[in-house]
Parts: sequence; structure tokens; C-alpha cells
Amino acid sequence: MPLVSTAIPNLLNGISQQPQTLRQITQGEEQINATSSVIDGLVRRPPTEHIAKIISSAVSGASVHIVNRDADDQYIVVISATTSSATIQIFSLDGTVTTCTTPDGVDYLFCANPAQDLEFLTVADYTFVVNKTKTVGMEVAVTNGNVTSKHQEFTDLPTTATVNDIYEIIGDNTNQFDNYYVKALSANTYEETVKPNIKYQLDATTMPHSLVLTSGSFAFRKNTWGERTVGDEDSAPNPSFVGRTVSNIFFYKNRLGLLSDEYVLFSQSANFFNFFPTSVTAVLDDAPIDVSVSHTKVSLLKHAIPFNESLTLFSDSTQFTIETGGILTPKTISIVPSTEFENDTTVAPVGAGNYLYFTTKRGDFTSVREYYVESDTVIVDASEVTSHVPKYIPKNVVKLASSSNEDVLFVLSATDRSKLYSYRWFWQGTTKMVSSWSEWQLDSGDSILDMTILENELFFVISRADGVHIEKVKLQYPIDTGLDFCVRVDRKVSLTGTYDAPTDTTTWTLPYAYSGAMKAIKSGSWSSRKGTDITITRPTTTTVAAVGNYSSAPVILGVPYTTSYKFSTQFVRENQGKQSVQSGRLQLRTMRLNYENTGFFKVLVTPEGRPTGSYDMTGQILNSTSTTVEDINIISGTFRFPIQSKNDRVTIQIQSDSHLPCNFQSAEWEGYYTIRSQRI
Repeated sequence: MPLVSTAIPNLLNGISQQPQTLRQITQGEEQINATSSVIDGLVRRPPTEHIAKIISSAVSGASVHIVNRDADDQYIVVISATTSSATIQIFSLDGTVTTCTTPDGVDYLFCANPAQDLEFLTVADYTFVVNKTKTVGMEVAVTNGNVTSKHQEFTDLPTTATVNDIYEIIGDNTNQFDNYYVKALSANTYEETVKPNIKYQLDATTMPHSLVLTSGSFAFRKNTWGERTVGDEDSAPNPSFVGRTVSNIFFYKNRLGLLSDEYVLFSQSANFFNFFPTSVTAVLDDAPIDVSVSHTKVSLLKHAIPFNESLTLFSDSTQFTIETGGILTPKTISIVPSTEFENDTTVAPVGAGNYLYFTTKRGDFTSVREYYVESDTVIVDASEVTSHVPKYIPKNVVKLASSSNEDVLFVLSATDRSKLYSYRWFWQGTTKMVSSWSEWQLDSGDSILDMTILENELFFVISRADGVHIEKVKLQYPIDTGLDFCVRVDRKVSLTGTYDAPTDTTTWTLPYAYSGAMKAIKSGSWSSRKGTDITITRPTTTTVAAVGNYSSAPVILGVPYTTSYKFSTQFVRENQGKQSVQSGRLQLRTMRLNYENTGFFKVLVTPEGRPTGSYDMTGQILNSTSTTVEDINIISGTFRFPIQSKNDRVTIQIQSDSHLPCNFQSAEWEGYYTIRSQRI
């Protein structure tokens, strides 16, 4: 019975739902509140930080949008609706209420489900809002005047016309443009004009509205849209969104774009509010564009995402690419089907570097695809990055958020809004070295309304029983001031307590209500025992108390969360670790975990039919000069623990609910391996 050992080189590739024998050696069974870092290894996820409470009651079904104009102008827009009306509230990212006037009312915002029915687009000082349930119409007003006479050629017009007389040029078969109209500006000067007695104005109450930012305050109002100023209903027809609903709004090559059914429309270049041509006698390069996609399938367009120097359009089963010869003009635009992947059109795709991510419904679950262009062949493809976790992300996904700086994608599902599904990747050349899925769990009472990543910070708008809160996660793990680590507690705040001498009690008043367990940690401002936790009580849901005087310096308070990583079943492997050996018996003896800059964790070993053994790494090492009694010890080393069980009859799990960090680089097990035959 020889003693054998195998190294697990890293723990970076998240979880896998494949059969145990087919998994990579670097994949686990479970990864909760942990993330994969090619620098630090498997680490506890960063904590959430409380910023502000912005609404004093719980909110559901609201539409939330974060306006990111620049570093100094970032706001949160919350739009909710009742059975008969809508409300709009705006806050700065620090929670300050921002003034928002509504000179044209808020009727346009009314819909059954704002979270699904409203779309947003921020362009400079304008945040366009689209209600996808509103059918666009035309105003009933018609153009003035009458046609004085008809002429075959422009040269046939009278040289002594009366000012404002309107003439129709009917042309002949040799003319490229005919049936256009001109108006006399003087006796012998004319300009192109519109046919009399036809509708010429879009109904602004049914078109997208705008939140306009001016000097730190907003005005929600209807827009002034361009009118039909030339031609008639044939030569300058209504935009294709008239009589239809608008499904999406976007910005591309200095044009405002709208999707409506199978049509994609671009405004006049540099004139975002005009969708009518300014001339019908020539096709101008800056003219509006109104085209439809051509395909054998019904293709109702839902999303438009700038990607890889082109524009990618998404219907429910087809992706189209808008190709242009440089400048986007009515003459150069071309729409071609690029791929045929089903996708969930209720979820907006997001870009991250050279990749675009979108979701696909799969029964009760959701799959995520990574859309890309192969540079050497210019072939467009979309590989499934959830192929090894097909039953991991639940259905009803409502939001994706990505960061190319951090190589991370977050997925939020309405099935459980207290959880996020995180995907981390890392490319080395053309090889993806890391492809890691994990689960982030917030408190069970949390309901994430919206999330977005600004630079290296993930912002949340969270509804709870006591109201709506803004929180953020610093994805770069900055250490807390004066400490050597980032304190791992959610809803994190720094407060200075008030000491009451008669009762010998220090009390801290929280900026939010919470009835669950909390932790209080001495901040880096303390002169001694900084980073250690304080024994506390909870007099009320908004206060934390401790016996003794702790009012001399701020204390970090927050909600503890548990990090968990469960190893896959370990096997003897061959073919450079790629293939599991199924024959023989492997009796695991011990395992070693290599860790760095770690304060506390425990390993739970549960053999089949026997009680769980718990083995703690506390950072306290006997006879070590780095260990100081009653102080925090953040150390690096190897933790060895026993297993004493057959490989497929034991569960091995790492856990930490401490406020201290833990980072794992690799692992190694040893055991007795017996096989009846000799492998060749």
C-alpha cells in the first residue's frame, strides 16, 4: 500500500457541475463569497460598504438607473409606479436628494412594471428614458398652405412668384427625384419645403423623454423632436417607429438610435432629435437612417450594443452586425446576420474589452455566452462560459454588469435578488487560464434592485424592510486605514461611540436598522489591539453597545458573512493530471493548504457516516516570534489537517466567518493507494 501524493496547483477555476471524474483538478464543488484572483489565489470576496439610506420604505418593481456623466456627476434615478401614477426620485451617489422638476408631468413613465418596461441612455447632460409600452404617434396638426401650381422641372417655375407660394415639382421619368415641393422666398428665389395639409410633427408625449442635468439638478421633460420640413408622406415618410413601440435606445457614431420591431433608426448626424430628412432631392451623408433587418426568421430587435468597431443588434434568436465603410451614412449602411444564438431579450448584453456577454434561457436556469471575433479569421462566435455549470444560474436574470479592468462579470436574477453570480476570467495570450464561477451571498432579506460598475467599484441599490440603501464594493480590496488588511464585514461603516460613565457602556448608533448579528472591530486609529473585535450587545436594531469605554477612536461595524469552498473529490491522476484513475482504492490521509496573508479559517472534514471534524487556523503559532497574544496575526504558511477516509466518501470544506482575510494559493494531499493490476 504505497503512500502517494498529488498537488493541486491552484484553486482558481471556481466550481464545476460536471461529474467528479471529469472536472479539472483546480475546480471545486462549491464556492460561496469567495473569488478567484490570479495574484492572490482563492480569496474572500470584498465586503459591501454602506453609503446612504435614500428611501425610508421598501421598494419592489422599480426601475433604477445610475447616471455616470463624469466623476463629479453621478446619480441614481429611481422610478416606481402605482396603479395610476408614477414617481421619479434622484439621488447623488452619496445619498443626497437631488432636485428633479417635472414641467411636463410624469405620465410618460406610467407602466405596469417599470423595472422591465423602462430603458435608459445617458449622453452628456441628457439621460433619455424610453417607455417600451408607449406606441409612438403623430400630432394631429397639419402643415399650412396650398400648392399654387405644378411644374415638371424646377426651371419651369415662375420668375415673378409671390412670397410663400408653394409649388410642386412633378418631374419626369428621367429625374431621380420628383414630386418635391418648393416655397418662394422672393420673386425668383425658392427653397425646398413640405407638402401642405399633411401631418408633420411627432407626438412628443409618446416619444422618449429626457432627464436634463443643469447645475446639479434635473428636469424631466418631453423633447422637441424634428419635424417633417420637406417632401410628403412618400418622399419623406414617417419614421418606422410611428405606430409602433420603441424597444431600445442607443448611441452610435454621433447619432441617436432607436429600435422598433425589425427596424433600426438613426437620427440625423449630430442632431439627435431629428428623424426626418432635410432634403428629398439628394441623399445627404448626415441624413437620418431608417432600415430594417432582412432575415428568413421574424427578427424583432431588442438590443443594440457597440462592439468591435461595429454595432451588434440582438433579436431573440439572431445577432446582426451593422457594417459601414467608415462613416455611417444612408449610402454605406449594411446589416448582415452574423450569428444564430438564442438569447434572453429581457436582459441587456454587456461588453468587457473584446468580448460581449449575453444570456440564454435554459428551462429553470440560465446560460451565459461570450461573444467575440476571432482576429485571425474574422469569424464571429459565442462560446458558452456556463457549459460546465449548466444548472447554476437560476432563470429570470434581470441584469448583467461587467468590468474589463477587473475581468469580471456579475449576474443578477430575480429568482433571488440577495445573490450575485460572479464570473472571473484571465487570458494569457490566446489561452484562457481562469474561467471561474462563484456565488456571492448577501443577507437573505436583501433585494438588489440594480447594480453597476464604475471604475473599480461595484455599486448596489438594495431594498430592505426598512428602506432602500446605496452600497458599494471596492473590487481592488483596499486595506483599511491604519490596518494591514481589509476588514471583511458587509454594510461596513466607521463610527465613533458615545460613552456613558454611570453604566460603563459605549453605544454606537447605526445609519440603518438591522436585527441580526454584527461585529465591531477596532479601526487603525487605535493605539493598541487594532483590528481586534469587541464583544458587543444589540440594545435596539439601530444601536450597538459594549461594556467599557471605546469612544476614544472610531470602530468599524458591519454584518459578518461566511466564505465557503468545498473541494471536489480527489483522485489519482495520470496524463499530466488530466485524467482521473478509477481503478484501485485511494485512502486519503492528510491534506495541506498553502495560504498567504491570512488571519483565520477552519477546515471541516466530514467522512461518510462519521461526525464532522473541525480544524482551525487561528494565526496563533506557538514558539513563533510573529505571534503576539491578544493581537491580530496575519500570517502565511501551510496548514496540515487529517482526513483518514476513502477519497469518494468524504467532504472537505474551507470556511471563514471572521472579519479577517484568508487567501489560498494551492493544496496537496497524501494517501495510500492500492491497485490490483499494474497500469501500462
